[in-house]
Amino acid sequence: MKSFKVKILLTIMLCICGNYVHAQDFDVIGLKLGMTVEEVHKVLKDYDVESNIKEHRQYYNYSDGVEHFKTDDFVYYIDAIKRKENNDYLSIFFSPGPQGGRVVAVTRTLENKAQPPTRGQYLSALKKKYGQPTSEDISTVHWDFPAGKIQCLVGAIGAYQPTHPSILKKIYSANVGSRDGIFHNSKVKSLSDCASYLTYSMPSGDNSPVTEARAIMVDVAGIANGELAANEWVDGLAEQARKAREAKGEMPDL
Repeated sequence: MKSFKVKILLTIMLCICGNYVHAQDFDVIGLKLGMTVEEVHKVLKDYDVESNIKEHRQYYNYSDGVEHFKTDDFVYYIDAIKRKENNDYLSIFFSPGPQGGRVVAVTRTLENKAQPPTRGQYLSALKKKYGQPTSEDISTVHWDFPAGKIQCLVGAIGAYQPTHPSILKKIYSANVGSRDGIFHNSKVKSLSDCASYLTYSMPSGDNSPVTEARAIMVDVAGIANGELAANEWVDGLAEQARKAREAKGEMPDL
């Protein structure tokens, strides 16, 4: 983010945030957008992956112009693995900072090595759970939600990954990084207009065995708001530190 360095801390097991109305619409094995860290741990426990969880933490560096400081760390994302005949790999990402801590994205890689369903069977199960998709091609199916929202991202839906350094350039065409930015999609007037989405990618061909399926669920507004809020948070800390340093400054003898 800007010129600030970001460091990721790994620990074992343990907002100015998005519009979490999205959280009521879609889920992946019970994981919903807008959930807290504690709620995610409960879902993972119920899904029987409690012993295969890693929390990844993050903090930001900032400076007063002379000394360097770091913010308190917070949960950036959680990795979880359910190891059985068909392994299920999950990553759950959270909005940053003191007013964050809400799920803004979920990724999933589901292996189906034992008795894999066909693509047709997999699609049928997905449509039964989520309804008719917004779009579908030979390799990917995707849903925008909730109804009435607008897809704000440019480029292929699902191409964005929450590990990417920034989502803002995919949303704004000018004044990127500002809450007064100009949206790529002229129909969008504010981040609250932006749809969340879910995509599943799998092999082409209705009769193809789906030995691996990849999913990503993203709260576009939540990630963007979280990134903007983190920038504002760290900028504010740097400004406070600068003023505190200047207040202690001593005039030189001349």
